[in-house]
Order: sequence, then C-alpha cells, then structure tokens
Amino acid sequence: MIRLWDGLLSGLCAVITLVVIGVPLWGAIAALRAGLVPGWVWAPVAGLGLAGLVLTLAFGRKAARGVHPLRERRR
Repeated sequence: MIRLWDGLLSGLCAVITLVVIGVPLWGAIAALRAGLVPGWVWAPVAGLGLAGLVLTLAFGRKAARGVHPLRERRR
C-alpha cells in the first residue's frame, strides 16, 4: 500500500513539474514566434525545456517503481 501511495505522489509531482515548467515554456515560445524577444532567447528556452523533460522523466520513473518523490529507494 505504501508503494502505491508513494507512486501516486511521484506521479503528482511529475504532473506539477509539467505545469510549472510547461506554462512558462509555452509563453516563451509564443513570445519568440511573435517576435517580442530577441532570437538569442531560444538557448535559455531550450535549457528550460530540457530541464523540465529530465525532471518529468525522473518523477515518472519513480512513479512507475513506487518510490517516494523525496527518496532514492523504496521504503
């Protein structure tokens, strides 16, 4: 039961990470396409997208294994 709960918490963290990283990322890409910011902003936007992807995949992997978000191994 504890692994199920820990997996759900890790899944929730993955969704929260997608929202927290995804919304500013979407806004930055929209601003870039509209020409509101200079072209060099693509590099930080790509870095933000990569960081969000890594974090989301890490929490997703923890959710699949039933590991609590703040732990590295199962309890």
